[in-house]
Amino acid sequence: MSASYIPKNVYAVCTFQTDSATRKFIDTRSEISVFYSKGSRTLLTIEDKNIDKEFPCKSPKNAMWSFLAFGAGLIVGALLLSNPIGWVIAAGIGVMAIGLYHATQISHKCTGALGKGNWKIEHQTVKFNKQNAITQNSMLICDAGGILSPIFSQAVAEKYAARIDALNNKEIWTNGIASFFGGAGAVLAFGEAAGAWGVTKVALWMGGTMGAVTVASYGEREAIRSTALSDNQHYQNMNEVDNNEILPGFIKDPTGSTPGDLGSPDIMEVDGKTGWFAKDPSGKLIVFFNGRQYIKDIKGNYTELKQGSQLAGDLKKIENVDPREMYKNAQAKQIVENIRQGKYSESLVKSSIDGNNVVRPRDLIKVLPDLKAIKLQNIKNLGKLTVKGGGLIAFVFPFVATWFSEQSRMELANAMAEDMNNGIAVVSG
Repeated sequence: MSASYIPKNVYAVCTFQTDSATRKFIDTRSEISVFYSKGSRTLLTIEDKNIDKEFPCKSPKNAMWSFLAFGAGLIVGALLLSNPIGWVIAAGIGVMAIGLYHATQISHKCTGALGKGNWKIEHQTVKFNKQNAITQNSMLICDAGGILSPIFSQAVAEKYAARIDALNNKEIWTNGIASFFGGAGAVLAFGEAAGAWGVTKVALWMGGTMGAVTVASYGEREAIRSTALSDNQHYQNMNEVDNNEILPGFIKDPTGSTPGDLGSPDIMEVDGKTGWFAKDPSGKLIVFFNGRQYIKDIKGNYTELKQGSQLAGDLKKIENVDPREMYKNAQAKQIVENIRQGKYSESLVKSSIDGNNVVRPRDLIKVLPDLKAIKLQNIKNLGKLTVKGGGLIAFVFPFVATWFSEQSRMELANAMAEDMNNGIAVVSG
């Protein structure tokens, strides 16, 4: 189909941009002698590979939030262990520092990456200054991974730039959440692993999961590209020039890896066997996590936390009562009655029970020192369960992120199709 040649200052939309502002293509080739409109606008070729103002790029922004979230996850995971590991916390701070470095790169990658990129779907026969001309069908594949295309209409460019910006930021947040749970879950998994085999099993699980996610994500992209926008030639062209590779980018360039590339470190076991669900003796379906009834553990820890807070508040009211007079105090007697009726878990009130398994008012004051430690442990237990459950949910996040990424590519193809009626009078045959 006929497509307009591209003069300087045509709008640029990129699949990796993370703001909704438009940029413009500019000339960068050394020899310029072909113009449109009385010499005011250069007609661009495949040697013109830059824009007037750099995009905040998805690639470094994703790396920044992934490293920050992963480092925070390492720290949280260490704090949730019974004995926090200092070197893990130090590692978390170090990983977050890497994230801060990537923060300085967000607006400084376009020029070099575009210069290393290449135009695709250029005109095969028409040349300006001995270089192939580009048209509305052309796409610039950036070395950072994004795809840029010229858009004549400002309204079209702004509309699709806003859509791509929203999708990319959702992808970044999705990867950040997955990285946080990956960091926290990895620390807990390794910290709770029993012996060398346990540690090895966690490492093998993580490696296997990462490989499985990589292969599955490749299949997801392939399925989307083979079925979406079948009537959009720009999208079909994009899929031909932007290969769907099964090898992740960090294999070819380890410096570009992010914590989001890690798989879920969680290991699901039922009675020592890997699994997620089982049935109790009554036939009711239950969820197991690391060999425990997951939902039951969450409810149990939360209930005990509430009971501990209530008991601590009640004991606070009698802390100044003489133990010898405690049996006369109405509030003390009510607490004893609650204990005898089983309204508190045994771990909360074990110090109030004497050798004859009898609860005496005078012994209530012995419970106070235990409550703080028990409450803190319950908070840690709830935190561990939340991290592990979040890790299970975050297992699907790489696929969600892939979906957002593919949607950005489709939005650019739609922008190109919608813009085809615009352009200049000089068109290719």
